[in-house]
Amino acid sequence: MSKIIVRAAQAGSAVFQDLIWRRVKVHKSLDEICHTLELELPYSERDKIHKHDKIRVCCFNPNIKDHDSLRFVTTVLVDEVSSVADTKQKTLMVLGRSPARDIIDSAWSGGPLIKMKLLEITQYIANLKGDYPGPRFGIDVALKPSDGPDETKPVTSFSWENESPWTKLITEAATQGYIFTSNEAGGLYFWRVAGAARGEGFRLTEGKNIRSIQATENGAQQYHKYVVCAAGHTPAEVTDGTCKNERVLTINLTDLIVAPEAMSRRALSEMRRRKERRVSVSVSGWGLDDEQIKRLGANTAGKEVFWNPNFLIPVTIPSLDLDVSLLISEVDYEADAASVTAAVTLVNKEAYE
Repeated sequence: MSKIIVRAAQAGSAVFQDLIWRRVKVHKSLDEICHTLELELPYSERDKIHKHDKIRVCCFNPNIKDHDSLRFVTTVLVDEVSSVADTKQKTLMVLGRSPARDIIDSAWSGGPLIKMKLLEITQYIANLKGDYPGPRFGIDVALKPSDGPDETKPVTSFSWENESPWTKLITEAATQGYIFTSNEAGGLYFWRVAGAARGEGFRLTEGKNIRSIQATENGAQQYHKYVVCAAGHTPAEVTDGTCKNERVLTINLTDLIVAPEAMSRRALSEMRRRKERRVSVSVSGWGLDDEQIKRLGANTAGKEVFWNPNFLIPVTIPSLDLDVSLLISEVDYEADAASVTAAVTLVNKEAYE
């Protein structure tokens, strides 16, 4: 049986203390760098939580045979603490985002960083070690899986002026074919779109573990033409024939050396992701159930137990004529005294390739 634990540490401290909580909601998405947290606490916890404190949401399950049976779900920094009162009770509402929020929200000048790999650039900006006079965020950046070589490509020159470098980092990552997201411990990682279905037993089946289904076609971010430009190259263009209007999205790449095929891939990737029909399903729990975790064996280290973005999983939904492996693009975890549920959003993996 899983138990959700919420802990907080004061800003600048590594000492965590448990919080009594009433409701928790965690959002993760391939389209957003930061995880977000909404937390409802009894007002008696007021002295334990303040803006900029660190909050860690964990899940304890004795069937997990590593890390003292405790797995992180997310780590965030507190953006806002509000007290809310009505005729029945007084509560605290806490909002937070992953530590990468500090880089996203900051504006300063830096560079040029010459012929460094994308991973090296991001590690430099996130930690800013050495003699550089910029802010030191202390955020770890890695590749996933962590045991592989650094296959990110060099960037000819990377600089930014009185702005956050974040948009340029995201653009470069997408151009090189990487997804860039926060991890459960509060760091960042680059990873490729999942190429094979997970082996831990994740599966979604209508009539078994799916509680409800929602299929959505959204045209708000869809365009008729996608244009990717880079200095010295003919723009790469892709047309979406299913979007019958004159909407145009133009993306300007700042790297001075970029392969034409990378420009074409970026245009095609943007088109696929923005036209894709998304299916969201609601399930009980935040991941594998107890029996599934037990089947992982005596050594669960390195094995996933929660639904997470960028998982490719088998999906069977006869009412939508689906019997295929789909990619998880978003997960919303929710829990209160009455239930523990997750909303899992699915797309074809080509939407992120």
